[in-house]
Amino acid sequence: MIDIETALGALSLDDKCRLVAGETNWRTRAFPDAGIPQLKMSDGPTGLRGEGHGSAGTPGVAVPAGITLGASWDPDLLAEIGGLLGKEARRKRAHVLLGPTVNLHRTPVGGRTFECYSEDPELSGALAASYVRAVQAHEVAVTVKHFVCNDTEIDRMTIDVDVDERPLRELYLRPFERAVKEGGAWGIMSAYNRVGGEFAAENRRLLTDILRTEWGFDGYVVSDWFGVHEAVGAANAGLTLEMPGPIRVYGERLTDAVERGDVTEETVDGLVRDLLVVMNRTRADERSCDEVEESIDDPTERALTRRAAIAGTVLLRNEAVSSLGRPVLPLDVAQLTSVAVIGPNAVVDRSMGGGSASLTPFAHRTMFDALGDRLGEQSSDITTTYRPGVRIDRLTPIPRRAQLRTPHGEPGLRLEYVNGVDWDAAAAVDTMSTTSMLRFFGTTPDDVDPVAFGARVTGSFVPDVDGPHVFGVVSTGPVVMTATPDGGEPIVVVDDPDMKIPRTREFFGYGSEESTAVVDAVAGVPIELSVKWKTAAGNGFAALRIGVRVPDPDDLVEQAVAAAAAADVAVVVVGTNDEWETEGFDREVMNLPGEQDALVEAVVAANPNTVVVVNAGSPVTMDWAGDDHPTPAPAVITSFFAGQEQAEAMVDVLFGRADPGGRLPITYPKRLRDHPAYEHHEPDRSGDGPPRQRYEEGLFIGHRHYERAGLAPRFWLGHGLSYGASEWGKPSASTASTPVQSLAAQPIRVEVPVTSISDRTATAVVQGYIAPIAAPVERPARELKAWAKVEVPTGESVTASFELGPDAFHHWDEATGAWAIATGEYDLVIARSASPHDEHGRIRITLT
Repeated sequence: MIDIETALGALSLDDKCRLVAGETNWRTRAFPDAGIPQLKMSDGPTGLRGEGHGSAGTPGVAVPAGITLGASWDPDLLAEIGGLLGKEARRKRAHVLLGPTVNLHRTPVGGRTFECYSEDPELSGALAASYVRAVQAHEVAVTVKHFVCNDTEIDRMTIDVDVDERPLRELYLRPFERAVKEGGAWGIMSAYNRVGGEFAAENRRLLTDILRTEWGFDGYVVSDWFGVHEAVGAANAGLTLEMPGPIRVYGERLTDAVERGDVTEETVDGLVRDLLVVMNRTRADERSCDEVEESIDDPTERALTRRAAIAGTVLLRNEAVSSLGRPVLPLDVAQLTSVAVIGPNAVVDRSMGGGSASLTPFAHRTMFDALGDRLGEQSSDITTTYRPGVRIDRLTPIPRRAQLRTPHGEPGLRLEYVNGVDWDAAAAVDTMSTTSMLRFFGTTPDDVDPVAFGARVTGSFVPDVDGPHVFGVVSTGPVVMTATPDGGEPIVVVDDPDMKIPRTREFFGYGSEESTAVVDAVAGVPIELSVKWKTAAGNGFAALRIGVRVPDPDDLVEQAVAAAAAADVAVVVVGTNDEWETEGFDREVMNLPGEQDALVEAVVAANPNTVVVVNAGSPVTMDWAGDDHPTPAPAVITSFFAGQEQAEAMVDVLFGRADPGGRLPITYPKRLRDHPAYEHHEPDRSGDGPPRQRYEEGLFIGHRHYERAGLAPRFWLGHGLSYGASEWGKPSASTASTPVQSLAAQPIRVEVPVTSISDRTATAVVQGYIAPIAAPVERPARELKAWAKVEVPTGESVTASFELGPDAFHHWDEATGAWAIATGEYDLVIARSASPHDEHGRIRITLT
């Protein structure tokens, strides 16, 4: 353990100011003479990436995305996932896990909606607290992020969020408060955006007054990467650590600020103490981050991620069809002779979104492979056919590894690193990449400058089909590339040595417009690739993307419809990918990309026995899932982005080996324009200051808005079906009247008997909403406050129970600047979802 005061005394002012800033992209600076080690951090929410990125990353466990875990409604499961990630962090030699993400689903098209748990603050907070406790039980710190109101990606580095105090407290701060007070979080990550005119990383009210003074937080605050702008404001606000390195804001600038008297040395000492405390909590002096990162593909951990994916799988619709005389799901394999698998996401793995939530996962399979293999296990007489139907890629698709060849004939591409920005210099490292998506993000091999370097990429692409292939390049820096067909002349794909191609939103705004060129190809005949590239951003973030679009026949949809019509059952896998859902930008529409909606409608019309699997990390428009559609899809199911076991888990559910355990953690609007933040999603850029985003909807986000507006969404928060049927008995409460001051010591216990009444185990999520009868302040008609998830075996009964303490009734009193509980009457609404039509019963509670 570090003797904090002794270590502090051994540091000069300059040392202290360098200690509170990163040295590399993922590490702090060590001061061995003072007994201070490096502290290593790693993304993130979906699994521990380690220090590498892309094909250079150390493979690890990929757990379901935040929205899938949110759909589980299961804090105990989150504890298991947190425990697994705590172990993974130790394997990756990381002391800090950069997660969980607890921002709210303010809008269905937020770029990181998939990364967050829910639209609801209490559901998000309960899950986060459980996750945090479990991670930290392994002596690994969390950084609950992004503090606060980083709920969209539009102008995220500059935007000024204007939010009233009650929604700030009751909604957006609430998951963080629970993670700190109940979870005991050791770390918080500040957001990029401004709140009330001040950057979150330099906002003393947030980082000190609320976080430390009000909530009693005793940990450290780290900036989001490149999210600090000014040393004086950040240090005086309480920002412990600027990341990443090399130093941009603290260091010498902070030293100068102390010498000028703008920051006291006692303030810097406080930041250093906070950092040393987390080093002690994570035993950083005993756990060297220089040890080799480990990959352990443990079957029991795979089983956990599979169980978590199932727990977050939501059966949205399951209507009976006349040809079967029952619902399509679960599939009766004994009655099948043929299955048509259709859709672009059926043959690729779309189990995670893009950005900091991505990593190199262990072996995983596609839906088509998992479904086909499982059917083959049942009977060799069942035929499985695949047709894509449509394409959805925004850019030229990344080729499969099997289509890439190094100059020596190995799968992949040769990758030569050079130091400096002369891409013709001698190679400092000569290696290979398994992918043509190269993301560095401050991480390069030893002996390569992570900020200023170049690379040469050589090898070949082996086409599967004849015809014109479109090669495409997106780069964060200067780049030239040629593609040479066998016996032909080099074809220039991009020639941008001076970086004149305009930038786009790709790669966090550093990426170029895609440059393309057409090359006529012959199946099986390699096309030689030659790329020269170098960095430009000067901050360690660099990327190069090389894609290839193969020619498609003109009748893709017709082929899919014919296959569906000839099959007993059609399984249509539609969705998005990490080009549409990623950190850095929001989606512009809620519709499925490409012509997927038309594909679903055509397949359902051809074969009523159709299951639609929605593989998207956030809500999409689904007209074909409504009763008002002429030919609605009979069965619709989603697991969002469900991690490495996504395909296996979905097949378990489709075949009825597991019950779909999830309930929606977000309300799905019918149209994008229906959602409550629609009019205020795009920032106001009319003034001279930064873009301003007004949270005009106030307290009425998600289901609260739809109930107030009398507007029916496509699916409500909490919606989800089980294969098993259950009957709920009369709810009861331990008391109908209680003094407010007694709630903390004697919370109200609520019980609901649940009986399975079918031949299958039933999953039920008994949801408790508080509905004030005559509130003294404006409040939503009902607010989710507690729930209980139970599995009920056939013919058995269980009692679902939960407790309601002071937090279930409180609201933020703007006059006193504190939580308050109004006396009077409240209805406790027991429901299957937030829909008024799913209400099961009410209990009148009187607080005196």
